[in-house]
Amino acid sequence: MSLRTRARNRAGRLWSYRWRTRSYVSSERPIVIGGSPRSGTTLLRRILDSHSRICSGPESGLFLPGRVSVEMLERGYGLEADQIRMMLRSSGSQAEFVEWFFRTYRERQGKPRWSEKTPLNVWHLDWIWKHFPEASFVHVIRDGRDVACSMRLHPDRHLVQGRIVEVRRDESMAAIIQRWVVSTGKGLKFRGDPRYREVRYEDLVTRPRETLEPLLESIGEPFEQRMLAERADGEVIRRGAEFDAKGALVASSVGRWQHDLSPADIELVERLGGPRLRELGYPL
Repeated sequence: MSLRTRARNRAGRLWSYRWRTRSYVSSERPIVIGGSPRSGTTLLRRILDSHSRICSGPESGLFLPGRVSVEMLERGYGLEADQIRMMLRSSGSQAEFVEWFFRTYRERQGKPRWSEKTPLNVWHLDWIWKHFPEASFVHVIRDGRDVACSMRLHPDRHLVQGRIVEVRRDESMAAIIQRWVVSTGKGLKFRGDPRYREVRYEDLVTRPRETLEPLLESIGEPFEQRMLAERADGEVIRRGAEFDAKGALVASSVGRWQHDLSPADIELVERLGGPRLRELGYPL
C-alpha cells in the first residue's frame, strides 16, 4: 500500500470519526427498534408502519457507524439520490443527517413520527440517546432457541437476477446462540431507563392486541385496529430492494425449535444460552 493510499485511508477514518462524534442533539421523538436478528424486529416495524401517525421504512442502518449507502436509501425510501447527497454534504454530523433524512421521509408520508428498525441498534443505544434523547427504544426479544433455529435451518431469501433464491448461513449453532446472548445483553443493561421498552415476539404473535396496546400507550400513541392486519407467516415479498415478512399473525413459529432442532443442537444451545434463557423467563 502506497503512502498516499495510507494517508487517504487515515483521512477517511478521521472524517468518519468526526462525522459520528460531533455534538448534535435532536428534538425528534423517534421509535427505535432493535434486538437480535430473527427476533421479530421486522414484524414490529411493519406493524408500526401501518399506524396512521407512524412511518417506519426498511432497515437503514443509519444509527450505526459506517458509510451511508445513497443507493439503498433511494430504493428503500423513495427519496431522490441527489436530494440524499445534498443532505449528506450539508449536514455537519451523522446525527444531523439522520434527523434531516427521517424528518423529510415522515413529512412525505404525512405522518408526525418516524421509526427505524435495524437489529444492531441495540448495540448503539448510548450514541442514539446522546443525540436523540427523546427517542423510545423497543427491544424485541425472542426465545434464543427459536432464533438459532430460524438462523441456522431456515435460509434467508435474496433477489438474484429477478429470482428469489435461498441463501443458507455457514455459521455454527454455537456462534449463533452466543451472538444472541451478547445482543440481548446489550439491551437488557438499559432496563429501568424510562425510554426503554421490551416486546416479546411470542406475545406479539399470540396476543397482539394485549401486547401492542400498552406499547403504544407508553410511547404516547393510540392503538389502532388496523395494526392487527399485519402478517407474519414467513413468506416474502419484494418491496423495492426490501424483503419482509408477511402473513396472518400466527404462532406457528413459536417453539419451532422443539421439532426442528436435533437433540444435540438443543443441548448445545441450552448449555451456551441457558443462563440468558432463564433470565428472560424461558423454561428449560
